[in-house]
Amino acid sequence: MDWGIGRGNDNFLGAFLGALLSLAISIYIEYQRKPKLSFTIEEPPYEGTYTSAPAKQVRFLRVQLWNQAMPSLLRWLNRDAALHCNGDIQFHHTEDGTPIFTRPMPIRWSGSDEPFSLQVAPTGTLVSIFDYGKYSAATRRNCYPGNKESIDVVARFDDEGECYGWSNESYIPNKGWRNIDWKLPTGRFLVTVTVYSAGEKIVGAFKLENTAGRSDFRLLPASEQDKRKLGI
Repeated sequence: MDWGIGRGNDNFLGAFLGALLSLAISIYIEYQRKPKLSFTIEEPPYEGTYTSAPAKQVRFLRVQLWNQAMPSLLRWLNRDAALHCNGDIQFHHTEDGTPIFTRPMPIRWSGSDEPFSLQVAPTGTLVSIFDYGKYSAATRRNCYPGNKESIDVVARFDDEGECYGWSNESYIPNKGWRNIDWKLPTGRFLVTVTVYSAGEKIVGAFKLENTAGRSDFRLLPASEQDKRKLGI
């Protein structure tokens, strides 16, 4: 009997299964290291009070992009950051999910600097001017594991019934924070927030409630029926 052939086959099978297991573990580790992104609604909404601005009372509605922390048993792996995150926001009709505007609104990260810089006027006084460099630089953000990054969605001012999508375009001179390109009347709307990062994409769906006073102005999670209208 040729026992050597049997042992050789067993050794080959063991080596093959070991390599397969090693490959599976490597794939699992790389999968776990990838950013795990999700959206939540910022609660409570941000309330701003101003003395010398285009509005005295403002409610900003925001969503938060989370890069989930690694589970405690796998913390030694160190989850990757979601780098160069950018994206856009679209507003939709609740009836059928069709877009309200012809183009999506670029997202603004709430923690970004306002696109203004101080310069010395000919009179020697400091004046604030619109800074196109800051305006262009505020579209990307890194989101690190365990951290959240807030995204501005929409704002409502004083006792006005309409609201406005909020982006860096809201700061462009002569708009008075009220960018008519993203003006929404009283009513209910659907909102999609899309973020891209290193070839990955995440889409969040929400319902915008703008039917009562400013204190009731809010974002809600979209229902499964709403998501179907949006094709999500």
